[in-house]
Amino acid sequence: MTRRSVPLVAVAATFLALAGCSGTDSPSASTPPTSPSATATSEDAAPSQAAAETAAAWLVTSAAGASILQTEFDGTAYDDYGLTADVTLALLAVGDVDSAQTFAAALAAPDAVAAYIGDGATAQYAGSTAKLLATLATSGIDTSDLGGRDLVSELVALQAPSGRFSDLGADDYSITVSQAWAVLALNATAEAPQAAVDYLTAQQCAGAGFPEQLSDVSPADCVPDVDATAFAVSALLGAGVPVGAPAVADSLAWLETARSTDAAGQSWAAAGSEDANINSTSVVAAALTDADVDTAPVLSWLESQIITTGADTGAFPLAGTANVRVSAQATLALAGTGLRGLIG
Repeated sequence: MTRRSVPLVAVAATFLALAGCSGTDSPSASTPPTSPSATATSEDAAPSQAAAETAAAWLVTSAAGASILQTEFDGTAYDDYGLTADVTLALLAVGDVDSAQTFAAALAAPDAVAAYIGDGATAQYAGSTAKLLATLATSGIDTSDLGGRDLVSELVALQAPSGRFSDLGADDYSITVSQAWAVLALNATAEAPQAAVDYLTAQQCAGAGFPEQLSDVSPADCVPDVDATAFAVSALLGAGVPVGAPAVADSLAWLETARSTDAAGQSWAAAGSEDANINSTSVVAAALTDADVDTAPVLSWLESQIITTGADTGAFPLAGTANVRVSAQATLALAGTGLRGLIG
């Protein structure tokens, strides 16, 4: 297949569609939740480091020496910078710094920066800029001069007076997850602007979690979203919001009500689906780790999804096939660093 860079609009659409959720063929029984655990902690619920390291090794092998990973779109293979960032963070979480830095260095190349986040003049994507900033900063790469571009300055320039981070250009694809990434990224390099933290906090549905879409006014039909809530929790905790604050505590309580429990453990489904999936469960696991919540039942469910036979042993599936994006999210969750813990 031809190797090429994905068009900017497709990059933005991919970021939105795959920011933290994808389906899986591994459903969980829809039995009622067990006793609450969102306020409990467990010192003996050690993360499954061995499983994380095995999955990380598969990620490196599946890259087959490529430094920028690819995704097929309409029959053509495109460079997928967001996926490459996911893999980089997963490898950092398990301590494979050498492999992670190979991917990070490729992401820091000027052509890759422009292809992923936009040219900075006619188009720029807030979520992609934030995720790239967080990934490179966590990798130890100086983000102040990437071919003459300063990612911190460029991200801050995308912030409106309200605190919202919006895309530059004809279309605005910014969502709650991209706002959370911006807060996480700026926490990793400098203190996030309070306006950005306040804007994210204001998105919370009353007494519940966070919606997928951003709004400058509180919508009457606010519907919490699992992935958006998990990313928001990690970002707010990274910004110093206490775990007992309503934005975090109510979100954790809502996540309890949204979970499913079966013999394997606890899991979550993405919006619009009743079937638990690995990505949503993984981002929730990271958020619970950041909040010092017992993740043992969640990690148990994730471990039950691991491919255990064949060449893809150690990977995680999507629709029955080993999948890099799903495996990267699960690897970070099993490593036990949390998202705030890793990036912060």
